[in-house]
This record gives sequence, C-alpha cells and structure tokens, in this order.
Amino acid sequence: MSLTLFPSKQHRIEQALLKRAVAGDSRASKEVIRLLSSPAYSLAWKMLGNKEDAEDVVQEAFIRLWKSADSFAGKSGLFTYFYAIVSNLCLDRIKSINKGFFEEFDELEHQPMKEIEWSIAGGVSPESIKKAMDVLSSKQRMAMLMWVYQGMTAEEVARVMGMNKNGVDQLLYRAKLKLKMELEKGKSHASE
Repeated sequence: MSLTLFPSKQHRIEQALLKRAVAGDSRASKEVIRLLSSPAYSLAWKMLGNKEDAEDVVQEAFIRLWKSADSFAGKSGLFTYFYAIVSNLCLDRIKSINKGFFEEFDELEHQPMKEIEWSIAGGVSPESIKKAMDVLSSKQRMAMLMWVYQGMTAEEVARVMGMNKNGVDQLLYRAKLKLKMELEKGKSHASE
C-alpha cells in the first residue's frame, strides 16, 4: 500500500486549472467543462435513467464544484472529485424520488472478496441488461456503473462513494451475483 502525502503533478495542474476557472478565466472554465461534462452526464443518465434529471444533476454539480473549489486540495484527481459530487447528487435525487426504496447496507464482515469472472454472454439484449440493472440497489447500480462503464478501479469507486475498498468489493460482488441471477432468469423465461 502506498501513501501519497503530496498531490501528484497532474493533480496540481488540475487544481490550478480549477482555480483559474473559478477566478473568471473563461478558457480554463471551458477546459474544465470539456474535461468533465461528458463522463459526468453519462454517469448521471445511467444512474437516473432520465435525460432531464441527468442534465440538472450535472449542472448542479458544476455549481457545487465552483463553490467548493477552495476545498479541492488535489489529493485525488479533479475527475474523481467531480464524480463524487455527481454521484452524491444522483443518490440524493434517487432518494427524494424513491423515498423508502433507498436502502442502507449493514456493515459487512471485512473479508477479502473472491473475484468472480463476470461477463455478459452473447445473446443478452441491452434491454435485458437494463432490466437487470434496475433490480440492483442504488449503491450497487452506482458502483457497477462506475466500475464497468466508466472503467474505474474499486479504489476509485470507494473514494467516490465514501466507502472503504473492502466495502466496494463486497458491493460489486453482490451486484454481480444479482445481475447474473437476473440475466439467467431472463434467459430461462425467454426460452420457455
């Protein structure tokens, strides 16, 4: 395990870019928006399933980014920092829309997760995958979207979600099992 005491050169560059943007440098603002808009919108749309809500969340995330720029110390990348803002706003939106649906996980035993191979076999339609993803809890769906679709590592997902890596590993493990069962159930119903 490595411990980073000082921000990396890339993180310092991102920190300076954000500070210039907040100070009114339009070129820096455009660059920050260019770097972050598309992946943030993609995450928000996949989490919320609604174009307008996704656009609203991303817009609100940029407002919060600008307001919280002083607290961005460059310890993580700007992308990771912004993803945390977007993810939290999406979770807030989901909670407000689905009161009572959002569940908190009990603290799980801290044991290393056995990695299982997870791949979607041929013949599974995008609609089936979307239906299977809808069965996941909000936290599972968020973790899977970041891990699978955004290519983030479990450590990065953990930072964004404010969890430890073991908790994210367990969350991903349970999500993969749930998805596998749903997809298999969908295949068996289709063959009947």
